[in-house]
Amino acid sequence: MPYTLMKGLGWFAAALVIGIVIGWLIRSVTARRQVANARSQHPDAVELERLRGRIANLEPVVAERDQLRAELDAAPGATAPLSAETRLPEVGVAPDVSAASVVLGRPVVQDDLTLIPGVGPNVEQLCHGIGIRTWYDLATTEASLLRTMLVDAGPRFSTHDPSLWPEMARLLSEGKWQEFRDMSQAGVDSNGR
Repeated sequence: MPYTLMKGLGWFAAALVIGIVIGWLIRSVTARRQVANARSQHPDAVELERLRGRIANLEPVVAERDQLRAELDAAPGATAPLSAETRLPEVGVAPDVSAASVVLGRPVVQDDLTLIPGVGPNVEQLCHGIGIRTWYDLATTEASLLRTMLVDAGPRFSTHDPSLWPEMARLLSEGKWQEFRDMSQAGVDSNGR
């Protein structure tokens, strides 16, 4: 009798182990299928992971930039004066937009980014999304950052050429309406639009 009982308990234990293993395998396969289905239903997850990777790569660069700025600010007299070409307007100076309306022949609103050729309402919203809200902000932004913004926004925006936008924004923020008009007309003529 004890032999039969031990044999029965052995078979019961073996069946229990086999049941646990089979249950675990079924659960793993089901979980993998659910994850695959979720990924196929949300293709933006791949894009989200790509953007998270870019952010992780940018964080050390931002830290290094901040450190270099702090070192530059701490160094006495180490900064060279900006040339006339690269000089940016003062932040507090607001140009007279009523004179702009006369020169440009259309109503002008202060810090309206859509005044710049190639910047429509959708591109203006993209600029606002990365913190560019004024002509001065756009004037102090590098064209490479604008290009990256447009490429990241999708193929609909990647055809724009933002190389002249900072210069045009500088002219607007300084109130140089005639120079802006001449430059925007030259830019439109060279682009064939």
